[in-house]
Order: sequence, then structure tokens, then C-alpha cells
Amino acid sequence: MGQSSFPNFYPDDVTRLLYDWEIAPAEKKRFLQKLIAARIPWQLSLEEALDEVPDPYLRVQARSMLPDLTRHRLRHSFYKLTLRGNTGHYKDLEETVVQLSNIGFPNQNYNQIKNELDRIALRISELYDDHSTYLTEELKVQILCQVLFQEEGFVGNIQNYNDPGNSYIFQVMKSRLGIPITLSVVYLLVGQRLGLPLYGTNLPLHFLLQYESEGYFTYIDPFHGGVLLDKFTCEKFLEANGYPNSPKYFTKASTLSIIKRMCRNLIHIYRDKQSKEMENTLKEYLQILESRSTHVE
Repeated sequence: MGQSSFPNFYPDDVTRLLYDWEIAPAEKKRFLQKLIAARIPWQLSLEEALDEVPDPYLRVQARSMLPDLTRHRLRHSFYKLTLRGNTGHYKDLEETVVQLSNIGFPNQNYNQIKNELDRIALRISELYDDHSTYLTEELKVQILCQVLFQEEGFVGNIQNYNDPGNSYIFQVMKSRLGIPITLSVVYLLVGQRLGLPLYGTNLPLHFLLQYESEGYFTYIDPFHGGVLLDKFTCEKFLEANGYPNSPKYFTKASTLSIIKRMCRNLIHIYRDKQSKEMENTLKEYLQILESRSTHVE
């Protein structure tokens, strides 16, 4: 059985499914497309994967179904997320934000995103080592924010807040501009590489982060350059915007809740821009995320 250079991807398996799709009756073709999409690791672009199919005729056939495969793969990824539910970890955050980003940037290269996140995490890790003799939890947070804001330039896109690109991780990694939740995701993905106790906080109107170690706690606002906040300031923000001071606004956000909020943001953006097709596409994916009993169609 042929195996690609990418672990857990077997072009021969996809080739067999493509052959089955070619000769299958019409009512079975859609099911086979779902199987093909599920067999390709999310880290690989569909184009890369299909280029490894040895049969040139089947390669051409596979390329013709790229839009359907993209849709099936994203639905599969989101459906898996609903089955896991509101877990206390972010192991699936990278996969799902990359898959969501495929909606706006179908030709994105995951390796570009991964390499950038790895590089930034390595830079922070080296600074931690440089300050190891007096590295407190507070200093860890300060170094994290210093690198991501001052060195890398991640900051809120105040000038063009409603640009859809602010909600897609691929564009945020390129432009260094985003909205609170996507910038927070960048911090979370870097923090995950460093083993930091960093969590999302679903504050209304303005997504934040919280850093919670045994001896140190703070809120972080990546949109405003990683400024550190106390709970009193967050409560005053809620009060000023007409929200009650409720513990539910300060709970740790799961991957599922983060992706739901990102989809809702995009729905509002595309509605404002009168982009009905994109609005409906995002609504379809949000329906999957909002129902634990959803079956993949």
C-alpha cells in the first residue's frame, strides 16, 4: 500500500475510494465523497493530497469535486467537535480554526500557519530560558505579550474591524490584524505549544484570555496589545455595556464555544455586507456546532 510523505495518509486508500466513486450509482456518490474527505488529514490541503493519487484520470476527477470535498471535510471536523463537547483542553482548537479558515481562504497552506506559530513559540521559549533564574508566572505572561505584540505586531484591526479576514486564522497570521477572538486564538495556540495555563474567556462584546496558574491570575486583552486586566475592570466593562455581573461571563471558553462565536461573528459580518451565500454557508456550519445530535448530511 502506497503511503505519502505525510504520516497517516495513504494515497492508495483514496485512490480506491475515487475508483469506487467513479463506478458508483448516483445515490452512493455523495457518501463516497464524505469518506474521501474524512481520509485526508486536516493538516494537508486537499490539492496536495489529491496530487499524490497515482492515477492521472482519477486525479482529474478528484479535482472536479474539490468544492464538495472541502465542504464535507469541514462538516466532518465540526461534527467531531460536537461529539467531544465542551472539553477543558484545546487539543482540537488548531484543527477547527484552520478548517474554518478554509471557508474564506480555500487555498491556504497550513504549514505556513504552523511554522509561524512554532517559530513564535520557540522565540518565547528562548526568552524564558534567558530569564530562567528569576522567571515568575507574571514574567512569563509579560514576555508572551511582549513578543506577540511588540515583536510580532499582533493587534486589533480598529481601522477595518468588520473585514471578514479578521475572523480567519490564515489571514490574521499574515496581516497580524484581527478581532479579539482570533487574536486570542493566536495567543492560545502559541501558549499551547509552551504548556501555559492560558484559557479563553467569553466576555460579551470583547473576547479575552485568562492566565491561571497556582500562584498567579490575570486577564489578557490581545486586541489592545496584550494589556493585562483585573476582574474589577472587566466587571466595569460589562456594567458600562448593560450586562449584569454574572459568573458565566468569566468561565473558561471551550474550543466548541470559541468556534461557535467565530461563526456567529462571520454570519453578522456577511449579513452586513449582504453576502447571502457566505452567510448561509456559515449558518449551515453553525447548525452543526449547535446540535450534539446533528447527523452529517
